[in-house]
Amino acid sequence: MKIKSPRQAHEWSYSSHRESIGKALSSPGISSNKKTHINCGSSAHMAGNVCANVGQIRRQGRWNNTTINGAYLTNLPRDLMRSMVGFPTYGRLFYFARAALNPPTSLCKKLFPAIAE
Repeated sequence: MKIKSPRQAHEWSYSSHRESIGKALSSPGISSNKKTHINCGSSAHMAGNVCANVGQIRRQGRWNNTTINGAYLTNLPRDLMRSMVGFPTYGRLFYFARAALNPPTSLCKKLFPAIAE
């Protein structure tokens, strides 16, 4: 990976990259055995959440079938799961209407005792 600064461009070594990500993760107490590839799985999951098919996800990450199925995707039937909870199985038309809910003040006070401050 090349990092460009105003004065010069230099190569960032794999070990420096891995060490920097390790420090960034450990600072807030995040433990992970994946450092340089930590975002690969989440990008595959996010693509699946917006109804991308496995072929599209595989091409996006430049993964072969063994890698994507073994490391980055779950084998859960997403369309079936969406239909079972009442979401459409086509397009990007599903969402959680959290902002539309207005919980009772008594519940808010129990969950967040300092809410009035």
